[in-house]
Amino acid sequence: MYLNIKDVDKSYSKEKKIIHGLSLEAEKGEFLVIVGPSGCGKSTLLRMIAGLEEIDRGIIEIDGQVVNSLSPAQRDIAMVFQNYALYPHMSVYKNLSYGLKNRGFDKGLIEQRVHEVAKLLQIEEFLFRKPSALSGGQRQRVAMGRAIVREPKVFLYDEPLSNLDAKLRHQMRIEIRKLHERLGITSVYVTHDQVEAMTLADRIVVMNEGKIEQIGTPDEIYNTPASVFVAKFMGTPPMNIFQVKISNGKMDFLGIEVETGSSDDTLFVGIRPEAIQDEESDISIEVAVTMVERLGSENIIYGECMGEQVIIKSKKTPSKNDTMQFYIPKESIFIFS
Repeated sequence: MYLNIKDVDKSYSKEKKIIHGLSLEAEKGEFLVIVGPSGCGKSTLLRMIAGLEEIDRGIIEIDGQVVNSLSPAQRDIAMVFQNYALYPHMSVYKNLSYGLKNRGFDKGLIEQRVHEVAKLLQIEEFLFRKPSALSGGQRQRVAMGRAIVREPKVFLYDEPLSNLDAKLRHQMRIEIRKLHERLGITSVYVTHDQVEAMTLADRIVVMNEGKIEQIGTPDEIYNTPASVFVAKFMGTPPMNIFQVKISNGKMDFLGIEVETGSSDDTLFVGIRPEAIQDEESDISIEVAVTMVERLGSENIIYGECMGEQVIIKSKKTPSKNDTMQFYIPKESIFIFS
């Protein structure tokens, strides 16, 4: 594996452990996205790979070399930060060339690389402007260019799009994915935004409280979530979860009996909002509507069913306090211990 993290721990105090025995691998050229809620340890993990945070225990390898004792400058990585981290007093050209100049690169090679990267990112016309004269999207392109121009072994992205508006985020997601496919450099991207994770990743790492809940392709994470946490975190709106009692290894959910083989007293049943449909199917549910979000092509319906909140994606446009009938196909049910 090109990037190999083995049994890594990180604590800031005896009482507060941030990373718990975490192991993770990335292949050469892979785009790995680490996603999870605030405080789950994803940015700390990224900073440990970069060498900006020391690890308490474990090993980090890049291209077969253990880098635990190497400084950030010696690890041959490039990091793109949330706040761009550009030098405000330097022109775009100088921001792009600064790292190469410090490493003693030939002036002609610096000139060539800067212009190649500027053309790639469509920032040629801004080369002699200062960052303050650029928009947020242009600054982020410069920050990415500064990373690309070095041709590192690994790119690290720390929530790089969180300061941009929704339209720019969408545009930059596409640009980042295109760049990755063109350059093929191993990339680790940290975000709390599941849309970024689903659209950018070759594989997604879902973290929770300093541990990995699941690793898989976007399809695997969405269609076969390994836990209730992953099921609720990945998906907009989140998956509906119902707690169901078990009797003699069987579960009765809204009149449908399912053999579970589980020795648990209770299980959790999950249903995606888009799986609840208008057409008659295996399971019928009655929903008391409490709120409707109108999104144009579809609506998000919030309601109550069996004393639980339920969320439904539908083309129907009910009113608050309506009672409506919906249906759930058996094959769309997820069961979690």
